[in-house]
Amino acid sequence: MLQHLLFVGFSAIYYSQSTANPQRRPHLFASLALQEAEGSRTVAHIRAAKAAEIPLWLDEQMQRHISDEVRHAQIFTKAVEREGYFIDLESEAAQQSLSSVGESSMRRYHQVDDLAAAPLPHLLASVLLAEELGVRGFRCILKALPDHLSVTRAAIASVLQDEERHVRYLTDALHYFRATAVVDAYRRDIESKMFQDLGKVVEFITKPAADRPSLVQPGQKPELSLV
Repeated sequence: MLQHLLFVGFSAIYYSQSTANPQRRPHLFASLALQEAEGSRTVAHIRAAKAAEIPLWLDEQMQRHISDEVRHAQIFTKAVEREGYFIDLESEAAQQSLSSVGESSMRRYHQVDDLAAAPLPHLLASVLLAEELGVRGFRCILKALPDHLSVTRAAIASVLQDEERHVRYLTDALHYFRATAVVDAYRRDIESKMFQDLGKVVEFITKPAADRPSLVQPGQKPELSLV
């Protein structure tokens, strides 16, 4: 319980501080854009690799999930632009970010060279944990986002609705496969690893914006428009 509370608490601090700080906010949005894009590719890979094991109802939900994540990446890219920046995909920070999320991260966690080698319920459990983190993160972002960023707020609120739906269908899928114990075990494992690296977590959260590698470069602010 203590580890879970710490995990949730540190996540809330990170998202809230990053959102409220105008220097860190563009970087946060850029990071989320990359995560959502990688999330789309990861779910698409799982869907293709495990097609024979996926019932029709789940396949339809996964197709929608893939489309949602593409839209989310576009939303956060637009949010970066409204802050007056653009995502620097050639930066070292971008390469590090891409290697730490999505399929690359999942392969390392499951210790496989290809996601096809991991059981489908285990892969779905990993995606569910990422979606749960997203729900908590987006709720924190919406609470900390300055009121005048109304266009960004409306767009992120729509992202949150999608993420909550993803959590529901993935939870249903794990019940369908009788694998709810898998996600519980993974959740405890991830929280335990964070607890073991508590010093690094605190250092990451408290590092000044100026000392962080940047995912963004200054660019011209576009006209405001809903995504």
